[in-house]
Amino acid sequence: MSYEYKVVPFIGSTKGKQGPDVVAGQLTTLINHEAAAGWELYQMGDVNIEVQPGCLAGLFGRHTSYMRFDQLVFRRPN
Repeated sequence: MSYEYKVVPFIGSTKGKQGPDVVAGQLTTLINHEAAAGWELYQMGDVNIEVQPGCLAGLFGRHTSYMRFDQLVFRRPN
């Protein structure tokens, strides 16, 4: 069987003293939203993105930095 894949970034957010259950709820909402459109959660992974400094930042000695983002991979039969 062949599949079509879709990758969706996920960044949870909390305010004040909210705990991890709030982020888990956000993740659940996203997964259920995609499932309603026929997508199955296949895996969760992370991706590192290289960020080059802009012109002024480079002049002031800023170096390349890296940011990590969680990615959800969904799939559905083709």
